Amino acid sequence: MDEHDSHQFDFELPNVGRGGETVQCCELFADSDSLLVVLLGSHYCSRSRELVRALSERNDAFRRRATTVVPVLPDIRERARLWDRQYDLPFPMLVDPATDGDSEPASERDDTDTFETFGPLQQSVASLPAVALCRPEDDGLRVVATATEAEQDVPVVESLLGFLDRHRTADATSTGNTPVDSRSGRRRAPRRPRGPL
Repeated sequence: MDEHDSHQFDFELPNVGRGGETVQCCELFADSDSLLVVLLGSHYCSRSRELVRALSERNDAFRRRATTVVPVLPDIRERARLWDRQYDLPFPMLVDPATDGDSEPASERDDTDTFETFGPLQQSVASLPAVALCRPEDDGLRVVATATEAEQDVPVVESLLGFLDRHRTADATSTGNTPVDSRSGRRRAPRRPRGPL
């Protein structure tokens, strides 16, 4: 991710997964040192559903890396609750539909794929679903690396774990990181040894 693509966020958003009815940014770091924010395409996006299901099934691997997975749906809470019921989410799932100026958020009739709080981050990625690795800052969270689901190798979860391992140990003060070369599977920076999965 280029330096000009770095974003910072501080928010409180509705939550339908693990945790309270709303989640503040700082609460997401209660028992982890990084977040994997997953920007979903829409309520009806089959690729987004497959990704969330896979992340739910392998959540323990992310927890062992002190990373909280946080999907964000650009839709209303009622639709997001269906995801929690279908996939028994082991992590928070935030709701962040865009509003039109001062109007209300998306209605039940709307099919939106645009974020409000995470709108600037959405504009910096090529397509959805996408992921962003984030670390805590004094005033919220800072995005340190991004990748789209389409850039990840198969199986996607293994590719995302590699994405985490490449970037998790980067200098916390750095705003730019070595680009992810997920198509070739090559790491462009040395990878520190990790404990067994």
